[in-house]
Amino acid sequence: MRPPLAGIGPRETFPEGFVPPDQDGGVRDAGKAMVTPLLTIAVLFFCFHLWRIGNVNITLSDALFMGVVLIELGLGRLNGTPFGTLTPIWLASLVLMLSGLFVGSYVNGDLQRWIIVAGQYLFSYMLLPMVLIRDIGTINRLIVTLIIGMTAMESLGVLVYYTMDGFTQVNAIFGPDFITGGRRLGAMVGDANWNSAVIAMTLPFVIYAGVRRLIPAAAALACATMLMWALMLAASFTGFSAALLAVGVMAFLGRLRPSPKILLLAGILAVGLFASGYQMPDIFAKRVAPAFQSGDIEEAGTYDDRAELIAEAWGNAENTVIIGMGVDQFREFSPSGQPVHNMYMLELAEGGIVALMGWFGVVLSLTLIPFTRLRQHRLEASLSLAVIVVFQVFTMASPHMYARLWMVPVLLSLGTVLKAADASPFWAGRSSQSVTPPRAAWNKIQRNQVPRRR
Repeated sequence: MRPPLAGIGPRETFPEGFVPPDQDGGVRDAGKAMVTPLLTIAVLFFCFHLWRIGNVNITLSDALFMGVVLIELGLGRLNGTPFGTLTPIWLASLVLMLSGLFVGSYVNGDLQRWIIVAGQYLFSYMLLPMVLIRDIGTINRLIVTLIIGMTAMESLGVLVYYTMDGFTQVNAIFGPDFITGGRRLGAMVGDANWNSAVIAMTLPFVIYAGVRRLIPAAAALACATMLMWALMLAASFTGFSAALLAVGVMAFLGRLRPSPKILLLAGILAVGLFASGYQMPDIFAKRVAPAFQSGDIEEAGTYDDRAELIAEAWGNAENTVIIGMGVDQFREFSPSGQPVHNMYMLELAEGGIVALMGWFGVVLSLTLIPFTRLRQHRLEASLSLAVIVVFQVFTMASPHMYARLWMVPVLLSLGTVLKAADASPFWAGRSSQSVTPPRAAWNKIQRNQVPRRR
């Protein structure tokens, strides 16, 4: 039998869309193996806003998310339609908002500043959904990771709050506004109001994880207790109100009733706190409780200052309705030197009616996704709506909302709704979306499809 000519071998054929492992040197497999660990660490530290590169708004979590984006892009697996049929509306709304801000910045403002802000929005609102909305097994693991990260961070904050005196020393160690000058807890978020916001968005996840048995009931109660404690130390009327509203929305829409076990554990915890002489934190009693007791919102911190900024923006609206001031120009216009703490008025002031309509489209898209699936997946939809309620509340009390700490909880909650029909088990080791069979399967394919040369 004559040996085959050099360079001539059997003709190898493989199923369409498959790439044998020996052709890519295992690079694709290595890339896939890195995605979940990177996402897990990124979600774990999503609210560590103090871990930034200098004064640039790029955190450790951002760098890890960008690494996942690049890997998925290289593998050709980046999800271009994370919201299904609503994706075009979402993207069109985002483009509309950024276009209005661009025109205002081009005519009246600073285009360089627009480029920075537009990049932040595109990363948070366009790229993050493409990597965070995955199979339900991965999403549930990321939810547990988010709860662990938030509980650990707030536990550290509470410990430091009661064991270290003087916010100057604390902030020198951990970063600016870990504890504010008014003794409010900002933790690693670096802002007491933002800290209250992420706590309020995390509480519905704790309820969801307990109901779906992603974590034990006792662990869910312990996490909720620590988060509520930290929420009181943050002393934000807006954050505390949003948290109560979110829990109420989830309980009502999800038709949730606490189990006897949870009621028993909660009773034991309450008795233990009472016996230990636990008192409401002074900062909460001074800053938030009076507003609830009197029903007068003007007693809640800096409400008057924010109301004045909103009044300034509305008073100047006739001059900005067509062409806005441009990105970050309201602080130049206002005598206070601050941006208006209301996303709707800020968009109208800096981007005109076009930017405002774009922002309305973004918010509407967020809300429609869970509402359209409330009957089919009640628990998941109620979780998403509860988180979005907190997001909506803070759009009325915050300037530009492009920081990733706003969007990570929102996107994970939307992911539970969008992927609720998936049958992937919680601790599945391999994603159901994987299409590359193991090497043994490739050997079998080759034996069946490649004729032997005699």
